[in-house]
Amino acid sequence: MKLLIAITGRADAPAAASAIAAAGYHSTVTDSFGGFLREENALILCAVDDSKVSAVLKIIGENTFARTTEVPPDALGGSFKLPPRIQVGRAVVFTLAVDQFFKL
Repeated sequence: MKLLIAITGRADAPAAASAIAAAGYHSTVTDSFGGFLREENALILCAVDDSKVSAVLKIIGENTFARTTEVPPDALGGSFKLPPRIQVGRAVVFTLAVDQFFKL
């Protein structure tokens, strides 16, 4: 069993979670905040059998989208500068092995 932790844009999380549910999987969505852009994001947590990981990754990929956003002038500080607008979005997904799973 694997635990997928998908970090998505806050706007994409409801559609991705709904699509995951429509495919018969369970997930939990929670808000997060961070990154160098200091933007609100969402975490989608989904535990699935190893054989279902690629199916859930495909669902997440089909329901998250890239967008262009303004970079705050103080985003990184120091001498490293970013362009004023960058492309963000879609999802970053971590896959962790689950040793045990209890539903109480």
